[in-house]
Amino acid sequence: MDFLLTLHGHNRWLVAAAWAAALAVILSSSRTTAASPPRVAMIALSVLLGLFTLQFLLGAIVFIQKWSGWADVPHHRWEHVAMMVLALVLLHLPLRWQKRLAAARWRRRTAFILVAVGLLGFLGVARLPEGWLG
Repeated sequence: MDFLLTLHGHNRWLVAAAWAAALAVILSSSRTTAASPPRVAMIALSVLLGLFTLQFLLGAIVFIQKWSGWADVPHHRWEHVAMMVLALVLLHLPLRWQKRLAAARWRRRTAFILVAVGLLGFLGVARLPEGWLG
């Protein structure tokens, strides 16, 4: 249990780095006039989605193992879970849009989604008593 909690705590930095890289790739590709989303942007989003999904699964395992009774879960943990689930759902949208939208529109929406995911992730972790340093 302690190993999973530690892994969940350290993996957040990989997720944050992948988020920053994906946002940088999306913003830097906004100057191109390609007809489809750049391949490097799709790879960056896929890496971010994979790491975020792993983080979510680790968090779900820790959550289930730590609190067997749902009534005794502190409210800040529920808020953390709700924000992370919303961020994960939002993160799936750009990959679904890639073939339906023009490249410029896809990049704008993806950049907006990445900013929203970053904000939700930051607020979700900051809401915990341990915060970013825990």
